[in-house]
Amino acid sequence: MRRLKYVGLLILLSCGTQREKVDNSYYIERRLSFYDPYNPRFTTETWIRKPENIKIAHETFKKIGYQNLFSVAELNQAPCWIPGLDEGVRGKSCKNIMDSLILTYPTIETADKYFREFWLRRRREGNDSIVFEILKELKRGLFDNQQLTVDNNLVNDTVINILRIKKGPISDETSIQYFDYLKNIGLHKSAYNLLYEWTPYENVKWDREKLKQGLKKDTVRCCPTPIIEDNSK
Repeated sequence: MRRLKYVGLLILLSCGTQREKVDNSYYIERRLSFYDPYNPRFTTETWIRKPENIKIAHETFKKIGYQNLFSVAELNQAPCWIPGLDEGVRGKSCKNIMDSLILTYPTIETADKYFREFWLRRRREGNDSIVFEILKELKRGLFDNQQLTVDNNLVNDTVINILRIKKGPISDETSIQYFDYLKNIGLHKSAYNLLYEWTPYENVKWDREKLKQGLKKDTVRCCPTPIIEDNSK
């Protein structure tokens, strides 16, 4: 979930004029609590900045199992694979950076540039304390082999289901169930891509044309970025 790419356009209609229906080939893609198909930066620049949403994401990934998202070996490799890292830490392993973030939180003002700016940014956003607690818990779970307790009340089942769908089909029957799930929660463009554009499903034996007939096209807005994109090209 954390590596999903968001590319989209917000189509604004002229103020004070009647909305005119458009004839296009874009299917409906409903906004989710954590994802806006018409705003490419919503998840990373708005949703995940709120402390309560950081907690939801953390509890959801604990439910999935962080070890299923990346391995301890990856975290120990240098340089860290996380994009956009400052030059001062670019050559370090993810584990080393995580350890340094935990150590520098109590002494933000005197920390090295990267860590000081990281924590000051978190402080301005009001999420520094929750990020600190999550980093400590991740360290216990990933490197100290402690069992992490999941708060199921905060787990986002939609994230889990979408990641399961993106992973690939278990059988032809479950593939149809996945398709129906996407359609039922309003992700018609993603459902279309599952049929035609998501390569793990290319060998599924299903009646693509018949299933496609149940998808709704958007006659008002254009060009959503679906949460399940076209990875066939």
